[in-house]
Amino acid sequence: MHEQGWTTLHDAQERAIGPILDEHHDVIISAATAAGKTEAAFLPICSALAHQRDVARGAPTADPWEGHDPWAPPVPPPAPGIEVLYLSPLKALINDQYDRLDMICDRADVAVHRWHGDVAGSEKRKTVKHPSGVLLITPESLEAQFVNRGNEIATMFAGLRYVVVDELHSFLATPRGAQLQSLLNRIELAVRRRPPRIGLSATLGDMSAAKAFLRPTGPDNVLVIESTSDGQELKLQLRGYRAAAPDLRGRQVRAAEAAGQTVEIEQVVNGDQLDIAEHLFKSLRGCDNLVFANARSDVETYADLLARRCERAKVANEFWPHHGSLAKDVREVVEAQLKDRTRPVTAVCTSTLEMGIDIGSVASIAQIGPPPSVASLRQRLGRAGRRGEPAVLRMYVTEKELDIRSAPAGELRCSLVQTVAMVRLLLERWLEPSDDAGLNLSTLIQQVLSVIAQHGGATAAELHGALCGPGPFSDSDPARFSRLLRSMAAQDLIVQSGDGLLLHGQLGERAVNHYSFYSAFQTQEEWRLIADGRPLGTLPVTQPLAIGGLLIFAGRRWRITGVDTVGHVVELTRAAGGVPPPFGGEVALVGDRVREEMVAVYQGTDVPVWLDAEAKTLLAEGRKAWRRLELDQHVLVAAGNDTIILPWVGDRGLSTAALALATQGLVVSVDGPTLTVTDSSPDQVVAAARSLLAKPVPDPLEFGRHVENSEVDKWDWALDAELAAEATAARIIDVAGAWRVLVAVDAQPGSKLGSPSDPTAPSVPSPLLP
Repeated sequence: MHEQGWTTLHDAQERAIGPILDEHHDVIISAATAAGKTEAAFLPICSALAHQRDVARGAPTADPWEGHDPWAPPVPPPAPGIEVLYLSPLKALINDQYDRLDMICDRADVAVHRWHGDVAGSEKRKTVKHPSGVLLITPESLEAQFVNRGNEIATMFAGLRYVVVDELHSFLATPRGAQLQSLLNRIELAVRRRPPRIGLSATLGDMSAAKAFLRPTGPDNVLVIESTSDGQELKLQLRGYRAAAPDLRGRQVRAAEAAGQTVEIEQVVNGDQLDIAEHLFKSLRGCDNLVFANARSDVETYADLLARRCERAKVANEFWPHHGSLAKDVREVVEAQLKDRTRPVTAVCTSTLEMGIDIGSVASIAQIGPPPSVASLRQRLGRAGRRGEPAVLRMYVTEKELDIRSAPAGELRCSLVQTVAMVRLLLERWLEPSDDAGLNLSTLIQQVLSVIAQHGGATAAELHGALCGPGPFSDSDPARFSRLLRSMAAQDLIVQSGDGLLLHGQLGERAVNHYSFYSAFQTQEEWRLIADGRPLGTLPVTQPLAIGGLLIFAGRRWRITGVDTVGHVVELTRAAGGVPPPFGGEVALVGDRVREEMVAVYQGTDVPVWLDAEAKTLLAEGRKAWRRLELDQHVLVAAGNDTIILPWVGDRGLSTAALALATQGLVVSVDGPTLTVTDSSPDQVVAAARSLLAKPVPDPLEFGRHVENSEVDKWDWALDAELAAEATAARIIDVAGAWRVLVAVDAQPGSKLGSPSDPTAPSVPSPLLP
């Protein structure tokens, strides 16, 4: 490291040395992006491995009097096998870390291997034949080792001394995280030891949950090392916009195209998008930046608008899209450009560049729309302001123009206020705790099939003992586990032999032998996009495709020339027009704490200095609507024939309250932070709430049985109705939050509207409760 110009260690790097070297504790290292977490883990790890090699070779120790003891038993050489297992959520991060670790480990004579779907087979065969040193791998590739080389796991990891989990936060409370926990436990069962685990993360909101994830059998023995040297200066601006209709709408676009006219993207996107793109162009051009959007369609739209803006200015394009549906080589070109210091580049991206690969220092971060979460915003912000420079964050939020049909959520400017609340929580250093992952039954099904593949069969007792101890499947007691096995057998995933051994059924055998088995999470059906014979990437097609149709992808405009419905291939050629493809967006549940902070924003009078003039005006409008609706006293607002409930609880509580009210015959929908009860007066809503409150608080399972779309995770389809209800109840039902909503409705059923003379108050024809 001295050769790379290092003169000192960061505080987290110094404090990690002792705990990692003594190998008696699991460790979590939490520090800002680019604070050297990888080195904090691997410098002491490499020292330990180098010392072991020196002792095995008989090299003298630091103390010459203890350099050789003729009476001491001979020290055996290190056990063959992988010595450090590094788990990463991203293949790109593995590639990036491979280069960094190769430099660190080379001086310690420690080999570094990588393993994922893009690694050549020759490299993998070499690793299997001579396992040693550090193995960088994804959970999916590790799963494949258990399935395809089950008998070799114990030998391959016989020398395992450390396990490192990078980007720990990304695994918390997810099917992939449950899979990872299970795989680590199965490795320890295979080698009959518990090597220390080291978790690395820049974004952890709940250390107790992180400790329990890293070592479910002993969270109290996990040491947390949090860096104290990441007090970064922040330059921040939140810009507000009002939605503006495009120049041409659908019918006008079709008429123009029928007349042979070329329709430009600037004519079909909203005016506020054009304004945001113009500000991005003027602010970001000439330096490296990341622009985050919440939907892949927005990524493509803004990348195209910015590229065309460069073209009109007769300057080289600096703006490129980056998202998960782009082909690997297309993404890697953008990543290489970000690392290239010779010319500026801005990537317009989804969460694909939120974490992981080292793209070098970027001048600023931009966020279009409210961030998915406070933790996500913190992770993204960590990409800017490296090497002692301040972090620069630009945020862009659009609100709709108000009219007589505007709902209270629109009047309250909820998107802008939620963004303000999230920034305030960020500045307070608060981050969301991880959600409850529930029973993880989908992932448990996968792990049952994997263990059977690993050992060629297993009894029910062996499977339960191996999988259902402390960890992600601890809630599956023998009774529930037996029901799960029966459900799997009913779907022909498993069969039982005469001696009681569980084996793969025909469907289970086909599933395990398919490459998609190794992933624990659900993947959406994707169509391949081919342009003049070159693959561009994939696209989840959610609407009919027509020959001659237009779309934007990879920052360029294309015309559809062919559609292969059997092979799921869309053929494209370059075109002058186009519309963004119908990608999905990044959806994250909003929790109670964010909604509570939104209330504090509404009730406050301070105006953050980091708001621009339009954002200040929108905030003032939201606060005015709050006061006019008297929402500090009431939670009900009548809107025409409907009633709006504004309880300011998290999304899970809102959804559960909607289910509860639906059992009383009401039609309820969730709309942002509000519930809309269709064709019901406040009197009817209050009566329904009181009826529910008069009964005992129900078991979450009762609500789980009312959820129709229970197939959320990959293997949910194999659950019987009762198990599906149990999984749904554990995953999404919040009875306590729902009952807080009902209590608020019962306690304060009325609400008042502004007087008719108030020019900003929309008229509401139906009367309210007195």
